[in-house]
Order: sequence, then structure tokens, then C-alpha cells
Amino acid sequence: MPTFNQLIHHGREEKRRTDRTRALDQEKTTAETDRLGLAGAGSFKSINFVQSILEEDEQCSRKKNINFVHVLLIKKKTFVTVTDAKGNKKTGASAGCLEERKGRSRLSRYAAEATAEHVGRSARKMGLKSVVMKVKGSTFFRKKKKVILSWREGFRGEGVGAKRSPIMYIHDVTQLSHNGCRLPKKRRV
Repeated sequence: MPTFNQLIHHGREEKRRTDRTRALDQEKTTAETDRLGLAGAGSFKSINFVQSILEEDEQCSRKKNINFVHVLLIKKKTFVTVTDAKGNKKTGASAGCLEERKGRSRLSRYAAEATAEHVGRSARKMGLKSVVMKVKGSTFFRKKKKVILSWREGFRGEGVGAKRSPIMYIHDVTQLSHNGCRLPKKRRV
């Protein structure tokens, strides 16, 4: 059985060995980066190295060019807006800004569909390829579905046949209350 002194010295020896192996591992890593032509990148854990790989990735570049269609369905109005990935507005309309809906009811299902179709046509003229739809509103799903389909029809146009859908995916961002706020204290009589 080893004595206490032997155990202490044994631990120091192990530490010296690990320091030597770390130095050898670091030399191997630098030699590997030189061999791969990544000498300026530093170690593989460098953030710049990771960012340079991500910028070259095709899927990442596609995500930067994604456009969003925000559809807000309120009881009395409908807003449809097209933005880029940073949130800058490209085009948009509401049920009140359409000339055919001036002075008429803006809360009908037809008004929402006409607004979405108008924005879809203007998005096609801008040359958008694919979009992500974000639908918000506490209305029935049937109305949301009609608005999404009418935007797609406006984007496709009349003469175009079975063209690929520009909508990549649809995200319902309606905020739902989890049992709501606390009610006020009941009055004692």
C-alpha cells in the first residue's frame, strides 16, 4: 500500500504529464489548422470560424432572405403586412384602405379576403419567392383559412395554373389567456 508522501508525489507527476499532453494536443491542433488552410481562424472553437461557416451555408442565407406576412384579424378590421426578416415593412394594407371597401362594412369576411388578395398581388409585383405567414386574431379558423387562401390566390394571379405555393409554413401567433387575470374581490353584502 502506498504511503501518503508517495500519493502526493504521484499526483504531481500526473499533473506534469497532463501539462505535457496539453501542449502536444495544442501543437497537433495548430498543425491541423495549417493543413486545412485555416491558419488565420485560430482554434476550431473560435467564434469567427463558426460564423464564417454559417455565412457560407446555403440554408442560412435562405433564412436571411425570408419574408413574413403578418395577418391581424380584429373584430372590426383586418390588417395584412409584408415585412422582411429584420421587420422592415415592404407593403401592407387594411380593409379600410381599399377603394372598393370605402364606406362599407370592413368587418365582413369578404373585406378580409379582398385585403389579403390585394397584398398578395403587390407582393408578387415586388418579386417575393417564399414567405412565412403569421396569423393573429381571435376569430374562427374558417376566416383565417379563407384569408390565407385568398392571399395565395392574389399572389399566384389569375392566368397561372398549378404553380408552387409561395407559403413555406403558417404560424398562428394568437395569444391565448391561461384562465385570464384574477377577478376582483367579491363584495360582501
